[in-house]
Amino acid sequence: MAHLFVALFLIVFGLNILIGLALPMWLIGLLAIIAGVMLVMEHFRVRIDRK
Repeated sequence: MAHLFVALFLIVFGLNILIGLALPMWLIGLLAIIAGVMLVMEHFRVRIDRK
C-alpha cells in the first residue's frame, strides 16, 4: 500500500513538472507526507487493524 502512494506521488509530481499542472503545493506535499509515513510504518511493521 505504501508503494502505491509513492507511485501516485511520483506521477503527480512528475506531471506537475513536465506539463505544469496548476496543482497547489500543499497537495503535493500532503501526498509526499502520506507516502513517507506509510513507508516508515511498513518498515517498522506497524499494523493498524480494523475492528
